[in-house]
Amino acid sequence: MPVTDSDGKPLEQLTNRMVQALHARNVPATYGGNSRSSYLLLGNLRTPPTAPVLIWTLHTQQGNEVGKVVQPLDSVVGTPPKFANSATFQRSAAALAALIQDGLPNENIVPPVHVSEVAGAPGDGNSRLRAAMEQLLPRTGLELAPQANTDSLVVTGVVALNSPRGGEQTVEITWTVRDPFGIEVGTIAQAQRVTLGRLDSNWGLVANEAALAGAVAIAEMVHQIDWSQGFQPPPG
Repeated sequence: MPVTDSDGKPLEQLTNRMVQALHARNVPATYGGNSRSSYLLLGNLRTPPTAPVLIWTLHTQQGNEVGKVVQPLDSVVGTPPKFANSATFQRSAAALAALIQDGLPNENIVPPVHVSEVAGAPGDGNSRLRAAMEQLLPRTGLELAPQANTDSLVVTGVVALNSPRGGEQTVEITWTVRDPFGIEVGTIAQAQRVTLGRLDSNWGLVANEAALAGAVAIAEMVHQIDWSQGFQPPPG
């Protein structure tokens, strides 16, 4: 974030004063050194014969101009002139902070997820599937909610075993995600053929494999939704 005069000479004192003013507005700002910030701020000092002003131009890292702020300066006689009014830096910093805030997208924070009941599975399938889903969802980057509440999504599972055929049967698992109002956000459907009787008692690794695939699919689904406005109640 350099400030330069009409000849392109860097003016460190003015640059540092703006850095301090931006910090006072809780805007991260640096001068000199490498930065990965989203914006680049350039300042240009214009002096007599015109009244002294600083023109701040805010750019994205891609070079697109976001906006300008013109800051009048009260000069103190000297060579080079000194500029004493810090209040003008504070006003300019406030205007620049507003430009930056307007350019930021709304933050999309994915709600935590509570794993509710799993039903319909024979043997220990219901408890195994629920435990595996609770264990694996956090590994996808989602936050697990220990209880369903007004700020969490709720995942339920339903298991169905189709009629046997040729010594095998198909197990179908449907994971449903709902918001706190009970509105369905989406569903994940899974199907796998297993040996007849394989899941009558102990699900073992089948539960882990099914829950892993379900957790990954749930995470992909909820990350594609815009949550920046929070949960929206149903109409009426």
